Amino acid sequence: MTEHEWALVEQAIQSLPPLHQRILESHLARLSFIEAPSSSGTALTRMYDGPDGQPRFDITLRADVLDQSLSTFLTRKEQSLFSDNGSGLSVQVSAGDARALPYLLLHEASHVVDRTLGLMQSGDGISDIWKDYRTLTEPYAGSLLAQSVYRRAPQLPAAKGPALYQALSRSPFVSLYATASAGEDFAELVTWETLSRRDRTPLAFEVCDRDGQVIARVEPLKQPGVQARLQAVAAQLAGY
Repeated sequence: MTEHEWALVEQAIQSLPPLHQRILESHLARLSFIEAPSSSGTALTRMYDGPDGQPRFDITLRADVLDQSLSTFLTRKEQSLFSDNGSGLSVQVSAGDARALPYLLLHEASHVVDRTLGLMQSGDGISDIWKDYRTLTEPYAGSLLAQSVYRRAPQLPAAKGPALYQALSRSPFVSLYATASAGEDFAELVTWETLSRRDRTPLAFEVCDRDGQVIARVEPLKQPGVQARLQAVAAQLAGY
């Protein structure tokens, strides 16, 4: 890694909330960056037992996100949800001038915090939309939200983009990626609660036509159901 890349990593670590930093100091075994341009995944957190019986974690991130904007990263991620069906529709994500690395490290570190402290299982208005780790409750299990790549379904035709984000706007999920599992839901809530409150980072999903005109726009951070869950997760973390 170059000196510039090391500086980006150090800044991202220093930007983590104090709780995350304390948990990582005790439980993070390795933070790695790999060259994997053909991989569909971007980040992975692996848990295993340490020699003292306490959980240990390895966090691995793709190196090409080191100096990428968060808007670019999230746009590419969301575009993978759809197949081109000739409609000319496409999705764009706006996250202001935020960078991808602090978001990714905060998200993965939130997995470490969650698994170390067992937070997602404690409820408090956060986990009640999950039957178990991967099973959504109704009405979300029977909605279009359950039919995305994040839920291990095939790509949707791009023409269904407006309907998919409309479904997101009627849900308590801060992002479509949060529907992947209870763990991803928790990590997304913690990450966006921190970024929106501390850094005023916005989040908007836009579906555009072939001329670049916006035909659907969703801002999850402004939704009452999402706001309630952000406040719930903030109150939960404040107890540690």
